[in-house]
Amino acid sequence: MSATATVKGINIVQEMPAAISFALLGVVLIIGALLVPPAPFIIDGGIYLDMARAMADHGALHIAANGNVEGAPALTKYLTHDVNGLVYPQYPSGYAFVAAPFYTAFGVRGLILMNALSAVVSIWLTWRIALTLYNEKIARAAAFILLIATFFLSYAVSIWPQALSLTIGLGAIYTVILATQATHQQNRALLFVGSGLLIGAGIHIRVDAILIFPVVFFWLRLFALPQGRLGPVLIIAGAAPLMFFAAWLNQVKFGAFTPLSYGPHDGADNIASYAPVIFAGTAVLIGIWLVNVPATLATIAAKVSVKRFWCLAGITSVAVALIGWAFLWKIIYGVYVLIINLQAHDAYYQEGVDRNAFGHLLFWGYAKKALIQSLPFLPLVIMPIAGFLRGKNLAAVSLCLLAISAPVVFYALNQWHGGGSYNMRYFMPALPFLSILSAAGLFQLTERAVIFRQTVLLIIFAAAALYLTMQTIGQSSEPLYAPTALYPQWLIALLCAGGAIAFLHNPSSGRRAQAVLGMSIFALSYSMFLSFSDITSDAKARAQQHAIAQEIAAALPDKALILTRLPILLINAEREGSAILVADDNNIARAAAGVTAFERAGRCVYFQNSMVANAVAPRLPDGAINAQPLQAGEQTFPDDPRLAFYILRTQRDECAF
Repeated sequence: MSATATVKGINIVQEMPAAISFALLGVVLIIGALLVPPAPFIIDGGIYLDMARAMADHGALHIAANGNVEGAPALTKYLTHDVNGLVYPQYPSGYAFVAAPFYTAFGVRGLILMNALSAVVSIWLTWRIALTLYNEKIARAAAFILLIATFFLSYAVSIWPQALSLTIGLGAIYTVILATQATHQQNRALLFVGSGLLIGAGIHIRVDAILIFPVVFFWLRLFALPQGRLGPVLIIAGAAPLMFFAAWLNQVKFGAFTPLSYGPHDGADNIASYAPVIFAGTAVLIGIWLVNVPATLATIAAKVSVKRFWCLAGITSVAVALIGWAFLWKIIYGVYVLIINLQAHDAYYQEGVDRNAFGHLLFWGYAKKALIQSLPFLPLVIMPIAGFLRGKNLAAVSLCLLAISAPVVFYALNQWHGGGSYNMRYFMPALPFLSILSAAGLFQLTERAVIFRQTVLLIIFAAAALYLTMQTIGQSSEPLYAPTALYPQWLIALLCAGGAIAFLHNPSSGRRAQAVLGMSIFALSYSMFLSFSDITSDAKARAQQHAIAQEIAAALPDKALILTRLPILLINAEREGSAILVADDNNIARAAAGVTAFERAGRCVYFQNSMVANAVAPRLPDGAINAQPLQAGEQTFPDDPRLAFYILRTQRDECAF
């Protein structure tokens, strides 16, 4: 093959540097996966580890039973369900099937390695999507922004399923894009079916993968192939077999034949709570599928002036508000909370996520960030959106906006704040498309402005100086900690937004473009430092938890029962054969029954820290628990309450450390 040979119209000479870049990225992330602490960050990661281990070791969907102790209850944890004596995690089981081989080969690090490889593929798919929608320069910039200026890397070297789920979702969207470009009907049909298969596979990893379908559906019907009805049908046909399989797995686990289930009963995070939205959304989908809009949104956007467009949008908003203002306000406020100001959150709290004495919402003592407080460069998207409203790059911008809106609106319904994380991890599916639009906005500026390398380095240095100054002030003053960690991003974002609007008002001004470009590079640099901070904080927390888990496992005998509210610190002990039972306020009766059964069987019983011991004690005979705790890891973690274990008086001799 000659040096100028092409594959699908893309020059191999141009592709080769990208191939080398992705290979190097893969090497770096694999090394990172081998270096980071092999431990989960929060309870969710511990459950995913349990799933992989159960499948790898026993080929099982359930992660525990009763420890093979007669009369003992099922050993439930947080985010699990007892179904006929077996403990099933609430999460889809597909993760277990995919992760089990990695766990078998490399243990816990295998799960991190799987995510690192998924992250490389996600970056590659982001590049391919941007290359297809725009051009090579924007594609490279989008991949680079996603990699270094977002919180993407935090999930590339973790046990969470976000990286794997993102890869599958991007694959489904990219396949739909290829289908719209296919010249032969048979190839197009196969690609649509393939996209459906990927959507179905994604639901086996995270149920919110279902949001990909409305994204591609609306894009096909309103922008890409507005006169074609077959594409959405083929996507559904492709997804159906794996959706059916997911429903069957949930029937086995929970007795609920549905692909979108988190357990056998309703709850705050059960899909049933979204029933009205699902019903309304399905009705809209059917209506749009049945009716070919004579003038598609693409045509409207191309022909209607910006002023008239906003007038039409205002009238539509008023109509929607009159129909359901309370519901609309709930979404608007949720979007404001999750994107702009997480401190305004008022929906729910959870362990580790609470307010300090100054009213600041923190996660394990860290300031929890809304989306723009992680990505202050977001106003760059204003420029491609403005072009879209004038009829430019309609297919590209519409797809990106739909892909961004789907998770944002969905999670805004209940103000899902990202759970145990420093950032809005539920918005991972939006990050590639935010990066693409930001890259497109950046290159609108570079068409009018030139900025020298030395200037770029000075801007990065200035961003680092501001970031370090805010860190120093925040760490020296508790009342200022959250404000310095969050509010500089508002100022940076406002400056970027003002600059973007000023540039659009007079795009021919080179000086204005240069100033806005410099501000944008500053915002991207600040985002990079925020990303690095998340990764560092994550690694430090996991390293400490891993060290504690090792100390506990070394102290405890095999086959013991441990009652706890900190299950991720007991992963090593569980791997060595200990039985773990979470003893929270809703599970005390089960905990007491477990104590009785394990004691009768001659197995050691431990209560991790005084909180658990005091909670279970009223359900046991008076004085059943020894008053003095045993301390694991005394030399490494002296007097750490997480390593204090209480035992039964009847087992003082045989179960002492």
